[in-house]
Amino acid sequence: MLSNPVENEVEIGYKVFSNKNHVQRTINFFNNKSDSCLTNSNSMLVGGKNKVWRQILENIGQKHVESFVPHRDVGEMVNLAYELKKNFECNPIKINPQCFESTPELFNAVADHAKRWQRLEQSTIEHRMRYARRMAKHPVFPINFFNLDYNQFIAYMQYREDYEHAGYFALKHDLQTFQTFLHAYGIDPRKWYYRLPSKPSHKERILPLPDVVHSIINHVFSDDPYENALFQYLHAHNFWIGWRVPSEPCLMTVDDIDFDTDSIIITEQKKHRSTRQIFPEKVIMTGRTRKSFKNWLRWRDKVETSRSGNALYLQPSGKPFTVNHLGNRLSKTGKLVFPNFRPYDARHWCAVARLIQTKIQSGHYDCYTVKNWLGHEKLATTEGYIQHADNYFKRAGFDWISHTLRFNKNNFVVEDSVETSKQGLETCVSFGDSSRGESGLGEIRTLDLRHVKATS
Repeated sequence: MLSNPVENEVEIGYKVFSNKNHVQRTINFFNNKSDSCLTNSNSMLVGGKNKVWRQILENIGQKHVESFVPHRDVGEMVNLAYELKKNFECNPIKINPQCFESTPELFNAVADHAKRWQRLEQSTIEHRMRYARRMAKHPVFPINFFNLDYNQFIAYMQYREDYEHAGYFALKHDLQTFQTFLHAYGIDPRKWYYRLPSKPSHKERILPLPDVVHSIINHVFSDDPYENALFQYLHAHNFWIGWRVPSEPCLMTVDDIDFDTDSIIITEQKKHRSTRQIFPEKVIMTGRTRKSFKNWLRWRDKVETSRSGNALYLQPSGKPFTVNHLGNRLSKTGKLVFPNFRPYDARHWCAVARLIQTKIQSGHYDCYTVKNWLGHEKLATTEGYIQHADNYFKRAGFDWISHTLRFNKNNFVVEDSVETSKQGLETCVSFGDSSRGESGLGEIRTLDLRHVKATS
């Protein structure tokens, strides 16, 4: 009668011994080779004495080692196979576009494929689906995604470049969208050759000076008190924190603001939803007369509904923002004061401002501090801002963050210097009347640029 092989199975490291004879042979091996393994005159093996090794191996041989794989009965295996088959049917490795009746169904299937098999981020998938919908409605060369054709693809790309004057990045997004669908259909994208035009040279960043940022933060954007405060606070926080606009503000929740430690947890959509923690100035966190996060939560409570969830920034209707909607609104409101404004400029501005701040405090540009603040993966990314920071420091050599927080009752900003910026914050930003208990939450008057002392 054969014994159960599992009962005699012993595992040491990655070797499996089927019975005790293997263990005994191993013991004999150590005994025979002991002379070559001596480390001193006391007959010590590497790791211990001979009898210690023999005892360890004998104990191992007497022990039962259970299998790492849990045993499943026939019924469980059948159910598991059925679930796997059903999962592959819902999200196959290769999609047949002819199996879908409508464009939305096809696009949803490709989006699921891009997430499951191509490992794309959700924001990237949404971006490419928007491009695909635009391609399908192109007035001259609409793309038929149910029957992709290489000649149609080339005609579309050439028309975009020659007649619509699409730039390098726009054509690159079009090409990447095509490649997403080709991967989903099981077609090798390398066979659909298209050479992009030359990448444009880097353009100089035109950033608003601190006085202009102060004006954006205090501009009257709406007659509705909440909507006006909403965009004032959004712009203020974007410039001071420097997160990736608009994806990271949309992911912010109330729980991400920790007033006990005066810190903020930022979820980085770009880096697979990893998080980073920053510690802003206390006045930005809890200042009573500034556009602090603590004051913003008071405004948020005014419109919170059952649909609000835990989102930090809410629309006047109480609903959270979507990425596209927030980006469009920030762009439109920012252009009211600074015509060249783009929402992502706030992040560039913060990088320069924080570098200048470290220059004032330590006498040199501390890239490591700013790198951790902005969440850059590479130090070279932060170092790329040093040239801009140095140029702007020559024009406005004071603490930009402190400057946008300062306020003068005569309705103009007093130009800071390096010395005054070291002294800290002493004045408030809000134009609210503290005698009426507004504490910075009342009506905000527009900054009169005619009284602003130019720093250029």
